[in-house]
Amino acid sequence: MGRGMLKIFASVIVLTFVLGCAGSAQYLSGKEHLEAKDWLHAGDLSYQVKDWDNAQYYYDLLVKKYPDSYYGKKAKENLVYVNHQRSLIGKAVRKGTEALEPVF
Repeated sequence: MGRGMLKIFASVIVLTFVLGCAGSAQYLSGKEHLEAKDWLHAGDLSYQVKDWDNAQYYYDLLVKKYPDSYYGKKAKENLVYVNHQRSLIGKAVRKGTEALEPVF
């Protein structure tokens, strides 16, 4: 009986692992991985220097080419922030923040 339970337990573990790996996430090859990583980094840098157009460009590239990958999902999340910064609320917050900064 112990051996049968061990086989069932092992089967459940293997099945769980296989189903987990067979999810909708897209696994990238070496070149694709580097390309996606570079695009995400370029989008993040553009966002940090408040270049919303370039940030959106790189994030859109990722979403179009690698939508189910980790990088595509991060780009989708970051596009929300870019769109917020481009909105009237984002512009108003930036203007208010700039007005409150001390003058040097």
